[in-house]
Amino acid sequence: MSLINKKQAFNHLKKSLDNFNFIQKAENCSNEAQTKKFLIDPFFMLLNYAHEDLIPEYEADFGDRVSNKVDYAIKLGRKDIIIVECKKLTSKLTDKEAGQLSGYFQNAKNSRIAILTNGREYRFYSDVALVNTMDSKPFFVFDIENYTDNDIEDLLDFDARIININEIIVKAQESVFIEDFELTFLKEMISPSGDFLKLLHKKMTFKSKFNEERMKELMNSSLFKSITEKIIVHETKTNSKSAGVITTDDELQAYHTIRTLLIQNKKIPNSRIGYRDQKGTFNILVDDNQKKTICQLKFTDSNKKVYIGNNEYPLAHLDELLNFKNELIERTISLID
Repeated sequence: MSLINKKQAFNHLKKSLDNFNFIQKAENCSNEAQTKKFLIDPFFMLLNYAHEDLIPEYEADFGDRVSNKVDYAIKLGRKDIIIVECKKLTSKLTDKEAGQLSGYFQNAKNSRIAILTNGREYRFYSDVALVNTMDSKPFFVFDIENYTDNDIEDLLDFDARIININEIIVKAQESVFIEDFELTFLKEMISPSGDFLKLLHKKMTFKSKFNEERMKELMNSSLFKSITEKIIVHETKTNSKSAGVITTDDELQAYHTIRTLLIQNKKIPNSRIGYRDQKGTFNILVDDNQKKTICQLKFTDSNKKVYIGNNEYPLAHLDELLNFKNELIERTISLID
């Protein structure tokens, strides 16, 4: 396992996925058996599992309920297994199907990973919240028709040559923690509790009498946007200084302007737009991928320029970025597709 070059493995997996030809394969998938043959089996082959690694109709430890068999068990060495529940391509994956898989998971020995799939979408579950009880939500979802480089990196964890169950569980725990933290924090932002407001008020340097209702009135989306932008500026300056790169306020302002223009288009998910600041250039990217550069900013004290593809545009003012909205959107959509 340690001999595998992950960068080469990533490139190979990306190329294989790009050449998978899902649409052609899907034409032959009118039932579950065909979906397994033409989509699911080949998908696991991409992850370097041999046919003998996929045990069909696996009888997990169901006691008297031996008629209830898992569609597949993927054997990992002598002990661990991954159980896989398959549905036909046209099936929508719902809580009902996940509930069926959960029953298998609870009775299957040596399994801490379960996969629910219809050949297009692969949902990966574990037992992070309660051991031996499958979590209600997947910690990772891979859609073979719509994936990013980050998705491929996460999928690579399941490559037969690389897979480490303990490391995957740790990542799953982090994923569940972050999601729960975000939800909890969001609830506090939308409807802050008295305890939360008291804690903030106590730490404020501006001393005043605690007024819960007044604080709730002052907490709004504009305030949160301002706080978020300050956090981004702080993190960027902290990280870039250590690398010898200083991100300027003008660069950040230009980034937020361009990002706002882009996400007005429904085809452009805001989560896929980001940036990298390097010496001499500030790059706005899709999927944090240098090969998917939307535009480059080259700002000095004397002049400012934006490069979109092979086109170079001087900027007298940052507001002039609005003039390139259509060109920026067209380029971004081409990089996303």
